[in-house]
Amino acid sequence: MNILLRALAVPASVIAASFQLSAQMPDPKQMSGIPLPVGDMPVGSVTVRVVRGALTNVVPGHPVDLIGGPAPVTVKTNDAGRAEFAVLMPGTRVRAVTTVDGERLESQEFEVPRAGGVRMLLVATNPVGAVRERPLPAQPGTVVLGDETRFVFEIGDDGLNVFNILQILNSEAAPVQTAPLVLDLPEGAEHAALMQGSSPQAVVAGKRVTVTGPFAPGPTLVQFAYTFPFRRSEMTFEQRLPVSMRQLQVLIQKVGEMHVTSEQFAQHRDVSAGGQAYIMAQGPALKAGDPMRLSFTGLPAPAAWPRNVALGLALLILAAGAWLAARPARDTNGAARATQLQAERDRLFRQLTNLEQQQQKGAVDNDRYTARRRELVGALERVYTEMDEQAVA
Repeated sequence: MNILLRALAVPASVIAASFQLSAQMPDPKQMSGIPLPVGDMPVGSVTVRVVRGALTNVVPGHPVDLIGGPAPVTVKTNDAGRAEFAVLMPGTRVRAVTTVDGERLESQEFEVPRAGGVRMLLVATNPVGAVRERPLPAQPGTVVLGDETRFVFEIGDDGLNVFNILQILNSEAAPVQTAPLVLDLPEGAEHAALMQGSSPQAVVAGKRVTVTGPFAPGPTLVQFAYTFPFRRSEMTFEQRLPVSMRQLQVLIQKVGEMHVTSEQFAQHRDVSAGGQAYIMAQGPALKAGDPMRLSFTGLPAPAAWPRNVALGLALLILAAGAWLAARPARDTNGAARATQLQAERDRLFRQLTNLEQQQQKGAVDNDRYTARRRELVGALERVYTEMDEQAVA
């Protein structure tokens, strides 16, 4: 089974948790007021999201106070319900406060981190007995890929495993209907599949991912993955986007001397997650139809020798089969010895192939490898000599 298919259940949850995908939080009220340090935010930044009852019921245009430091700072929430505070002094102890429908919401006091920033929720309670509004009909509109959209690249057995976490964001108060969002995967992509937790509005067919509306207010989460094989240490990856994206955010597993560049990167840095080294890169907004383009160098390209050994073995077996088929009938003893020689030859080839694999992995030292290889090659020469002698006899 492909390594990507075995891993689908894990990255979907691990990646979503590590990047605080708010659309998957099971109980918003329990998360209210808890500061969540985030390494991929600018130093000295704090984002406070204000919602009423549910994550999709954001409270836009609402003042939020950040108390602490030299003086309180007040910022209004944007269309996504977020109040964004920037350029705070690291080490300052602050807390976020706001009042929604007479209910005072206050966060835990926390220290502005010296690396990265902080995100949090302030969740107001829906009034008891509040009249449930009739759902609004879907209207023509547009959606964008929101701030939680990320692309994660990991090295797998068969190439790059590409995990796409798309936050399709509708900033309107009513559902919007758009043309289906069609994302054609790069040429060569294989084994595309949806990941657990993805919206049922997404469908994967071959090398195409299609997401149909209408899109409810707030975020719609689409998660899918595929493998992108590579045969060389250098390659260019390109993926076009069906709608505009607010910010480019990419996380790439770093192996050996691998390096990634893109003219779209405004900043990038090395980070560690789960004991693995990653390159975290960010860039400005991209328009619908723009390609996300990355250039990889130093990739651990698959070794060609296993394929060459397998091909060589196949050719030898075919040649041996043709040689045996062309021989005149022999006596019983000669045929039995020929069978023994073929079995011995195949056994020696398997041992030689296994030795080459161990040497490639560094599992055998050079002296032992050289001596054992000389021994196996000598044994093969003796087997072929006897096979030739039988053919002449």
